[in-house]
Amino acid sequence: MACEVMAKRGVKDVINDDLFLYAGRQFDTLLFLMNGIGITGTLLALENFLAHARTLLNPGGQLIFDSSDIAYLYEGGIQHPHEKYYGEITYRYEYNGQEGAWFNWLYIDQSTLRGIALRCGWIMTVLFEDDQDQYLVSLR
Repeated sequence: MACEVMAKRGVKDVINDDLFLYAGRQFDTLLFLMNGIGITGTLLALENFLAHARTLLNPGGQLIFDSSDIAYLYEGGIQHPHEKYYGEITYRYEYNGQEGAWFNWLYIDQSTLRGIALRCGWIMTVLFEDDQDQYLVSLR
């Protein structure tokens, strides 16, 4: 339905495919806003996606996305989860008594992201950051 709405509103090239499997063509920029990189769900899946993203970008292309450090959620004596990275969150939406399926979402701090990006062969540039540990980056 969302793709139909986009087409009706003038989007000329709507691609409705699995981002993690897509291999149709290459782009100059992949843009993931509203913590869109969180769709990777885990640190391991982020690493796998960064490898796949290389196949989706033209030479010199970039990933642009924002995320935030959610360490503040564990202040006041609340313990970080020991079995996984603290930014790996499991959600389930509920509306009007209807519950959706559980899904993973990733919030990643800058330092952890920089290490993963470097290990995966990306150069990270912070484009914007605020005083609440939210930031926007470019990976090339």
